[in-house]
Amino acid sequence: MLGNLTYVAPFIITNGMTTYALSKMSEKKLIARFQNIKTLKAKDVKEKPTVPNEIKELVTIIEESVDKSYLNNLYNNLISVKIKKNLPLVLLGIKGKYDNQYNTLDYSIKGSIEHELIHLSSACYDAESGMCQSGFVYYDKNFTLCKALNEGYTDLTARRLFDKKTTFYNGEVRLAQFFELLFDKNELQKYYFTNDLRSFINRLSTFVEREEAIKMLIKFELGFNLKKWGNPAYKIIYTNLELKLSKIFANTKKPIDKQFDHINLLGDSPITKTIQKIKKPYVTM
Repeated sequence: MLGNLTYVAPFIITNGMTTYALSKMSEKKLIARFQNIKTLKAKDVKEKPTVPNEIKELVTIIEESVDKSYLNNLYNNLISVKIKKNLPLVLLGIKGKYDNQYNTLDYSIKGSIEHELIHLSSACYDAESGMCQSGFVYYDKNFTLCKALNEGYTDLTARRLFDKKTTFYNGEVRLAQFFELLFDKNELQKYYFTNDLRSFINRLSTFVEREEAIKMLIKFELGFNLKKWGNPAYKIIYTNLELKLSKIFANTKKPIDKQFDHINLLGDSPITKTIQKIKKPYVTM
């Protein structure tokens, strides 16, 4: 079974060492500052704003699938959002981009709109303080946390709501699903759409020590950054996190449907399946 990050050491070179060092700095800062994490609260919208034609059908699907009490960010952003096709993004390898500070949704490929719309629906910007949050992402002057979890859960949500067949964030989606096993139905959805990272970490801390919960998120971030740099060590980190979350889940009492989800997740990965030595599904009744 894979152990801690010492197993990654031979693989982390050049950009990997820098990324690892920055992640350790972020870890110490966040643990020290946890009590001061702020959650931006979107203003209540009394009337639903006019929805641009390009996303009207998609917004309806979100409204039918997500508790309306979680949609203040969506309605606030719809008031002034600017949506445009931006073909030059293709040259940068970017299919779509949502900027929560300027409330712009640009896309080079139409099929990317759904993912970016989920970002829009969970984004909050406070012009007075210059502070912005998006889903689980926590922005600090010196570092950003939970972008990995955020992209994973964003794409997972887009896949579910819009029946999207995407693959780019497969690893992050998979880990988001492992985290989701530990939460009650719609609990993760609530924290995501209301930018409540504090409650997410508090809930995760009912299974492990808070410092360990934060370290898990930092490791996820480390793997995500290594992946962006093309460093294969991210696969080791992701698998290590999968096994850790799987072990935590195995020590909890969860409904049968969650147990089946757990079995299916393990079965989807040859590496995890081999390490866990799963021979056949077992569910407690």
